[in-house]
Amino acid sequence: MKLGIVVAVLAAIFLTLRYFNVDFSNITVESFKEKIDSFGIWGPVIYIILYVFRPLILFPAAVFSASAGAIWGLKGLIYLLIGANLSAIAEFIIARYFAREAVEKLIKGKFSGIDKQIEKRGFITVLLIRLIPNVAWDIQNLALGLTKVKLRDYVLATLIGILPGSFALVYFGSSFISVITDPKNFWKIIVAFLILGAVYYLQRVLRKK
Repeated sequence: MKLGIVVAVLAAIFLTLRYFNVDFSNITVESFKEKIDSFGIWGPVIYIILYVFRPLILFPAAVFSASAGAIWGLKGLIYLLIGANLSAIAEFIIARYFAREAVEKLIKGKFSGIDKQIEKRGFITVLLIRLIPNVAWDIQNLALGLTKVKLRDYVLATLIGILPGSFALVYFGSSFISVITDPKNFWKIIVAFLILGAVYYLQRVLRKK
């Protein structure tokens, strides 16, 4: 069943790209960016939809997030936040209402012991989980769906909590493209690594507290 869904999603992605005349045989970073830009408003829409369905093809969230910066620059942060939050909401709802038993087997107690804390301080607890990620993004979403946190608190805490890391990844993706376009922009990559390092350091400090 899962394999069939994956195949269907991949086929849909392929057909969508073919519909927009993407040439798979001779594609470069620049040509790919130009092609996405040529979609106009549909470019961000396609990206957001792909982000929501990304877990089905097991594509790393960090790589997909950085690609928003590579395609749209810092403006990509907006599309990333929309896609990431819709993805988080979808997985949360699936875990809470449709696949509770399957998710419980999948996470195997990774979030045991925090349900009472979430019941008392749902927003703060989810915010800290987002700021100090100990487990993968998709596991977080599914596991939190099993807790008693309110959907409103979950959505708001997620939006705020992923901002630092999302900005760092988008800036990295944007800087990467700048260097490919013009090697003189190498300093941007250095700044990007410094930002990523600062976010990682902040997470380490918060984790110790």
